[in-house]
Amino acid sequence: MRIKRTSDVIELISERAFYFFGGGVLCAALSFLFLKYKGDGMFVGLGSVLALAAIGCIGYGIKVALGTRSVKSYPIDCPICTERNELVAKPENEDVTCVACNHLIPIKDGKVLPVEQVRCGFCNSLNYYSEKTELLICETCNHEIPITQEEGKPTKQLPKGYAVVDDNQSYELVLIDGGKKDEEIIKVLQHMLALNRNQVKDMLEEVPVTLLQGIPRMKAEMLAAQIGSHGAKAEMRVLSQ
Repeated sequence: MRIKRTSDVIELISERAFYFFGGGVLCAALSFLFLKYKGDGMFVGLGSVLALAAIGCIGYGIKVALGTRSVKSYPIDCPICTERNELVAKPENEDVTCVACNHLIPIKDGKVLPVEQVRCGFCNSLNYYSEKTELLICETCNHEIPITQEEGKPTKQLPKGYAVVDDNQSYELVLIDGGKKDEEIIKVLQHMLALNRNQVKDMLEEVPVTLLQGIPRMKAEMLAAQIGSHGAKAEMRVLSQ
């Protein structure tokens, strides 16, 4: 069960007290009107009932509000941003999210664990981990960051698709449809392949034709999308090793 923050509990109690105060004030106002403008006395009884309700609501609202004094506060400091977090109970082994930096505060046996810093080898972003961390994924680029495990501690495997995995295979880009916008696709391929107009026209007559080989996946996807935006169609294929 997640340990609640002291501020959240106090806010809930205060909100509840406010509802009773508001109801009491409303009853008091109506009671005042009924008793002041009682006419022939037909509203005196209702005014008296509302007056009692007002006293009850306001009194109970005060009691509820005084309950904020009994809310316990157990402070813990975030090891990353040093912000103080106050909880209603002492956490034993449940990590707590910091109110300031939103990082998990690692806790073991009721004590805040020190954290280590490591930079992602893909995007150079700074990440944090503790002795409780078994798998670390970069907060910026979602690549897995290898961390040193304790001796004898089993290494966990990250579920497939949970983190970004680089594709190191080589691809070829094959033009399978030249489209109908001849001039547009000729200009695009001239710029893409650094060929002259006649060379590109000859290639378009031999569709399907290989445009590039040995390129990474990201570049193949980008070029295929660029060709597709001009009415032609290209597909990328993995080169056999």
